[in-house]
Amino acid sequence: MKKLFILIFFFSFLYADKFDVIESVKISEDFVNFKNAKYLDYKEKKLKQFAIKVKLKKKTYLNKNYYLTVISDYEDLFYTNTKHKNYNHMMLIELNKTTPKVLYFEYKYDTPKRPGFRVKVISESEYKNILPYEGIIYGVAYGIIFCAFLYYFIIYFSIRKKYFLYYSIMQLFVLLSLIGFMIVSFKPYPTILAQTIIDILENLSFIFTLLFAKEILNAKSKLSFSYNLINFFLWINIIDIGIILFINYSLLYEYMPFYISFLIPSLLGLLSIIKGNKNAIIYTIGWSFMATFVYIAENDLIPFSGIYIVHFAAPMESLIFTLALAFTLRKIQKDKNEKEKLLIHKEKLASMGEMINNIAHQWRQPLTHLSFINMNLQMASYDKKLTKEYLNEKIEESNTQLEFMSNTIDSFRDFYKPQKEKENFYLSKAVKQAVDIMSELLKKQNIDLELDIRKDKKVYAYENEYSQVVLNLITNAKDVLIQRQIEDAKIKITIDSYFDKSFTTVCDNAGGIEKAHLNKIFEPYFTTKDKGSGIGLYMSKTIINSHFKGKLRVENKKEGACFTIEV
Repeated sequence: MKKLFILIFFFSFLYADKFDVIESVKISEDFVNFKNAKYLDYKEKKLKQFAIKVKLKKKTYLNKNYYLTVISDYEDLFYTNTKHKNYNHMMLIELNKTTPKVLYFEYKYDTPKRPGFRVKVISESEYKNILPYEGIIYGVAYGIIFCAFLYYFIIYFSIRKKYFLYYSIMQLFVLLSLIGFMIVSFKPYPTILAQTIIDILENLSFIFTLLFAKEILNAKSKLSFSYNLINFFLWINIIDIGIILFINYSLLYEYMPFYISFLIPSLLGLLSIIKGNKNAIIYTIGWSFMATFVYIAENDLIPFSGIYIVHFAAPMESLIFTLALAFTLRKIQKDKNEKEKLLIHKEKLASMGEMINNIAHQWRQPLTHLSFINMNLQMASYDKKLTKEYLNEKIEESNTQLEFMSNTIDSFRDFYKPQKEKENFYLSKAVKQAVDIMSELLKKQNIDLELDIRKDKKVYAYENEYSQVVLNLITNAKDVLIQRQIEDAKIKITIDSYFDKSFTTVCDNAGGIEKAHLNKIFEPYFTTKDKGSGIGLYMSKTIINSHFKGKLRVENKKEGACFTIEV
């Protein structure tokens, strides 16, 4: 980082001159004898006075307009031989025919301290088009990066994909690094603490860039060699952070150009594209974009200050990655929807199987009754006792059973028929519909169901959907009672209303839900059943939340679990 620091911010007594305007910068401690100004000579030295002599190559700037920016303790400047104006945190000197070839700056401090002076040549274009708007440039850059950090940090907690977390943390460290660069650029020299902190932040930025690249490119399974290479550079940066804490600057980036930090993931992205990963294209563009502009900043390839180049490149990379992650997020959501549709379809098939099972139990008794009627008719025919009155009696008895079976079909058909319009209905009616469907099956399993209607309420919504939620809760209670082989198994449903709210509770005596599962019970795909889809309670909660603007919650009570529907 030290190299990048020098190139972008230029330490005390160093000068930035990509236009070959400055011939030399010298310092004097007695205002008489001057020597070359070197950073290391005055890194820890304190003076009460000093003078700077800047010698210009006048021929270079006579036909072009350039400006000198001087960052120093200008409140302690007591003499200079050139015209200047104070602009925010610096002095601005226009270079023209009247500008002296040698500029003098003399400083006196009240108490001895480290001398601070930094001079840089900028173009007229930068002076007119960038410098007046640098506050806006910084603000927009920080705003874009902070929004990217915050947005994908929040996204991580809903999607739980590591690359969203790595990307957001990377953006945070990039943001802090840029703010550090900006603050240092306002000072005559960076303090040792400032350099240490910024170097650590830059290393952390690169660490999370590599973690993000490793995760988003799925390097572990698809790029085995690259995976090991990424891990190597990760450890190099971690070790470098340890070194920074001892020597106060980055040893790694003292010798390695910083653009390589972005060139590595760019090459990995290119390799991933060659292997057929089209999703890596935009990420590779982002890393390549950053590598290119950092290279430009390090090598002074365009006539603007490096700090502005970095403040342009970093938010642009954020926008490119945000676009790529938006497509990734869209794909995740699409895959999730497809998976959910498949699970819902399975749930419907399972529900249909449950329905057929319930119909079978509902029909078993009337079918047995019809069988007895046929036997009675047959026996009466054999014994020649088949009178007209007896025949009519048995026909009427058969019709009664057939009507019961027909009504059962109607009940199930109405129950599973989707409703397109809302209607007013009593909660007790919707609950009884679910109870009627489950009654025979519960009797077979020796499960006692009690319905306690304390105070009913009429609501305007979808009756069938409410019944389906209650049916799902009864089915879950039945399954856990059977699974745990509970003797004297009971399900109690209570309907009550108060404070303009209705509460339908479905409780069992199966011992309750494990504490570890209690907070996950409504999550999609979570199930404790061997063949469960994990979508039933999730769908039930979604129905109550979305269509009834209510709540579905669960709690463990003394005997077992209690689910409460509040609407």
